[in-house]
Amino acid sequence: MYFTDDEITALFFDRDERALTETDRKYGEYLKAVAANMTDDRRDAEECVNDAYLAAWNSIPPNRPSSLRAYLLTLLRHAALDVIKKDKRARRIPKKLYAPLDGLADILPGGDADDAITERELSDIINGYVRQLNQRQRYVFISRYYLNRSLNEIAKKLDVSRSTVNKELAEIKSGLKEKLIKEGYDL
Repeated sequence: MYFTDDEITALFFDRDERALTETDRKYGEYLKAVAANMTDDRRDAEECVNDAYLAAWNSIPPNRPSSLRAYLLTLLRHAALDVIKKDKRARRIPKKLYAPLDGLADILPGGDADDAITERELSDIINGYVRQLNQRQRYVFISRYYLNRSLNEIAKKLDVSRSTVNKELAEIKSGLKEKLIKEGYDL
């Protein structure tokens, strides 16, 4: 039986090293799979997971994540980007990592990427939009644009064709575009 997220978080707050053991037991395989998908290298994936665990250890406390899984996934994505940037063999971020986000480029507003307020507002709007999607649409959106899964992987998981997933993504993107226009973004 796994510890609950609250129990694991309490271990972090107590500075009990079992927090890492229980985190790995509960989320280790999931995090390794996501990291492997991002880096295409088993050793780099393991390094990313370990870096995410270290970041969790160093940031809990004071942070108390409402979703430990989402918090770990965010730390993992940052670690993966760091590993990819350091990788002297690649010299640039693999296309596989940012290609899914290119699908959103046509609907996201341009502008100064350093404008933290705009980024935060945009993030809040997108998060709100994703929350209002039904469970399947949310799965498709997050799988594609957050977990970097291929259309084929998503289609296989949902037991549908790739073109069905592509159509669903187009509908989701269209709805997001409408939402952004309503919120005053010039697209």
